[in-house]
Amino acid sequence: MFGLSAAKRARIWEDDAAFDGFIAEQWIGAASGLGQAEGLVAGTRIATAMGWRPVEAMAAGDRVMTFDHGLRPVVSVTRCQLWTGTSPCPRHLMPLAVPTGALGNGSPMLLLPEQNVLVESDLAESVFGDPFALIPAAALEGFRGIDRITPHQRVEVIVLHFEEDEVIYANGTGMIHCGSVHGTTVTNLFDDSALYSALPLDMARAIVKSLGEAEGALV
Repeated sequence: MFGLSAAKRARIWEDDAAFDGFIAEQWIGAASGLGQAEGLVAGTRIATAMGWRPVEAMAAGDRVMTFDHGLRPVVSVTRCQLWTGTSPCPRHLMPLAVPTGALGNGSPMLLLPEQNVLVESDLAESVFGDPFALIPAAALEGFRGIDRITPHQRVEVIVLHFEEDEVIYANGTGMIHCGSVHGTTVTNLFDDSALYSALPLDMARAIVKSLGEAEGALV
C-alpha cells in the first residue's frame, strides 16, 4: 500500500471490505500492468536554488524551494512510468490537465490523481483553523477547467523525496506535496499533529466545491 496516500491507506486499513477490494485490485493490476498515480509528470518545472528546472532533471542533493522550510535538498529521486500495461491507461490513473492559472500555475501542467496539492480555503480555515488544506488532485476534477486526459504515449513520473515531508512550487505558485524519504510509519499515519496530512477524497471535494462557490459569489 506504499503507493497510496496516507488518508487512503488509513481507510483501507480500517475497512475490511476495502482491504479485500484493494488486494483484489493489486492482483488484477499485477496481471495486466502497473501504474503510478502519485508523483510529478516529466516536464513539470519546479522552483530550485538554480531557478525553475524540469523535475526530470533533478538529482539527489539538488536544493528545492519549499513552502515551509526554504531551500531543502532532495534526498532521493524515483523514476517510473504512469502505466506499463498493454491495455489503455485505466481512468483512475489518467492525469488531470490543469489550465494556466487554475492553481496559480504560470503554464499548463499535468497532475496525477493521487498527488496531493495544497490549496487555500476559507472553509478549511473555519473547520480546521488553518487556511491551507492538503487534498488529492482527483478532487480538483471539474474545478476551473481541470479535467482528466487520456495519455496516448508513455508518461514518465518522477517522485522527489526529502528528509521531511515538504510542499514545493510547480509551474509558478502551484503547491505540490512531496514525501519524506523515511516513508509513512504506522505511528504518523494516524497522527493529527503531522505537518502535512491529506484530507480524504470526500472532504477534499467539499473544499473544492466551496472554492467554486466562493468564486461564483464574486461574479
